Amino acid sequence: MKSEKLAIDKRPDNKDLTMTTVQLDLSFDQIKRLVDRLPRQEKAELARYLDDQTLFTEMRRVRRELKKLPIALTELDAEVSAAKKARAARARRP
Repeated sequence: MKSEKLAIDKRPDNKDLTMTTVQLDLSFDQIKRLVDRLPRQEKAELARYLDDQTLFTEMRRVRRELKKLPIALTELDAEVSAAKKARAARARRP
């Protein structure tokens, strides 16, 4: 497995810390087990990151559909409102 040197940082004990990148093939269950081990704050950050990723994907899908179909402004407002509510509901989950 090939790794690439990213950066050298100083640790509090004045020893160099080398950071590397590796590629791992993990199953979905392995990823879930790793996430289960994260502290609550990091889980929340991960949830926000994933939510942003899915929101962007959903917005691209909606834009493609809008180009194909005529839609009234009221229908568009309803879609945006529903997406915002769904995102807010996901953000409130622990």
